Amino acid sequence: MSERRPRRPRVLDQRGGNVVLDLFVLHQHVGGLLTAALEPTGVTPAQYAVYSQLGQRDQTPSELGRTLGLPLPTVSGYLAAMERRGDITRTRSDRDGRSHLVALTEVGRARLEEARPRMRQVVAALNAELGGRDAAEGVRDVLAGLDDAIRAIVTP
Repeated sequence: MSERRPRRPRVLDQRGGNVVLDLFVLHQHVGGLLTAALEPTGVTPAQYAVYSQLGQRDQTPSELGRTLGLPLPTVSGYLAAMERRGDITRTRSDRDGRSHLVALTEVGRARLEEARPRMRQVVAALNAELGGRDAAEGVRDVLAGLDDAIRAIVTP
């Protein structure tokens, strides 16, 4: 485990700070961390989220959006970029003829496999900084509670 650094003042500690602003700042920091880790692969953090979901199973754009909390136009933009790279295919969905099922191609799977170890390194380093896997799971529990609270506000 790495040596603990002194705690920096939170955004919350500043005048006008609050949990929402803290989450925004945290989002920026996580984005920078993941961007730096994934940059050599040409995959953005948001695209990695899509690749990782499609690596588990083929999905419709709507399913991807629901799982990742992204609006459909945003998902469509990511998929268009991935399709231009030859990383996905789209086939008409058997369940809903208006929708398409999206799948990774072999090239897309290779890109995911190139990016995956970089993501695992970031996760391992962050888990170590937090004090280990159990501590990280505790943080994930808190984040799940935050997500529940946000969803309750957004969709009462």
